[in-house]
Amino acid sequence: MKNIKIKIAFVIAVILVISFFLSGKNEIVPLGSEQLKNPDIEGESQVKIIAEDNKNKGEKDKYLTDPVPEGKPKPVEWQDVVINKEKELTITLSVTCKTIFDNLDKFNKDKLEVLPEDGVIYPAQEVVCYEGESVFDVLLRELLKNKIHMEFVMVPIYNSHYVEGINNIYEFDCGELSGWMYRVNGWFPNYGASRYQLKDGDVVEWIYTCDLGRDIEGQDATFGGEE
Repeated sequence: MKNIKIKIAFVIAVILVISFFLSGKNEIVPLGSEQLKNPDIEGESQVKIIAEDNKNKGEKDKYLTDPVPEGKPKPVEWQDVVINKEKELTITLSVTCKTIFDNLDKFNKDKLEVLPEDGVIYPAQEVVCYEGESVFDVLLRELLKNKIHMEFVMVPIYNSHYVEGINNIYEFDCGELSGWMYRVNGWFPNYGASRYQLKDGDVVEWIYTCDLGRDIEGQDATFGGEE
């Protein structure tokens, strides 16, 4: 009987490990006991976004990206990039969620303890990166270095990582139109953060929106750093 129990426990452990690696999700800092998200809202919203992007496919690239505005950087596929660690670049990075204060009636009350008093999670500062790195690469490294929680998932249809939560503040925590967006040099790119290759002097901002970007003048851009 003892041997049977040991075998059952071993099988369960193997299943859990396989499930973890197949999930595609990543966290760089462990969450607390409560990670309050609404899977029903999340699933419905993502299905709607993908359905919308599938419209007019003839005008989009193979990753469902609309034509990039003239004069703006075009997406670069991360699989094709070789990082040159011998060439350092300097950019400015910040992470804020100030829009939540204008929408506290919608905000998840159980998350108030992780909401910074000034809405600043990572204050604007210069950071060093390397030639070929993306907006996502630098965000991941800097938050890890500063022990700031972040959760993300790779979305193959957009060939980019999708940022679900930073500092335990997630998409949908402030209504079904809320989530993380990124801006570079004042422009909200219309493609994912993994596909935006950085240049020296870039100013990168990760901003939480409570109204699909309309409250931060980014309504035509990407959500969660993804198309």
